[in-house]
Amino acid sequence: MTQYASTQTYATDDDGKYRIGSRVEIAFILRAMMKSGALVTAYFASGKDFVVTALLDVDAEEGALIFDSGSNAQLNERLLRSQRVSIVSSQDGVKVQFDLPSIEATSFEGRLAFRALFPPSLLKLQRREYYRLPTPILNPLKCQLPAQSGGVVETTIGDISLGGVSLIGQPAGVRLEPGESFAGCRIVLPDVGTLNIGLLVRNSFQMTLKNGSVTQRTGCAFIDLPANQEAMIQRYIIKLERDRRAKLPDLKV
Repeated sequence: MTQYASTQTYATDDDGKYRIGSRVEIAFILRAMMKSGALVTAYFASGKDFVVTALLDVDAEEGALIFDSGSNAQLNERLLRSQRVSIVSSQDGVKVQFDLPSIEATSFEGRLAFRALFPPSLLKLQRREYYRLPTPILNPLKCQLPAQSGGVVETTIGDISLGGVSLIGQPAGVRLEPGESFAGCRIVLPDVGTLNIGLLVRNSFQMTLKNGSVTQRTGCAFIDLPANQEAMIQRYIIKLERDRRAKLPDLKV
């Protein structure tokens, strides 16, 4: 399970054309997510906390969803007390997002699980560049940035998409403020290749990590990403998702 996750999960007014309200289509998308073993991130506390889980059951007749419980008991308790939970996942590599008013504890096949009612609608973004994948906690992805005084500084990447990356922490020697740009950044994608790209800082704010500590998250957009580098990112995202699905326990569907 990853330690970092994006907190920018909530819909905007521009998302209307991607919103799905058909109960039949919602059930189809949710079942596809379940059968593929897609990772599901449940955000709560206004996006400051999250639990990484998976769909265990989709009951269209009852209009109910069953999620696996998270690995952190304290986070599970806070999630169950939340009045709003935002779910972010993917189907066929496309971002899927919906809100739940609440989640309750239940038992599924003899183990602790979460139960929620079907969402009245969901958001399915049709472009892969919207889909941001959290990077591994073990051997985390790193980004090398040119320092203002010369040389390079290195910082951890929290998530990656075809549109950009989020950087975790505030490395010394660089100003990670909105509007700042960096040429000649370097990111090594394991088993795929090395990106040599430019980054433009879009936003920067504090976030709470899974262990409760607070750090800085900086969202960056790629500048004029070449087609061959975009293909490398896409291969890396597919590889990372495949590796994560392989580590999930078998789901009975």
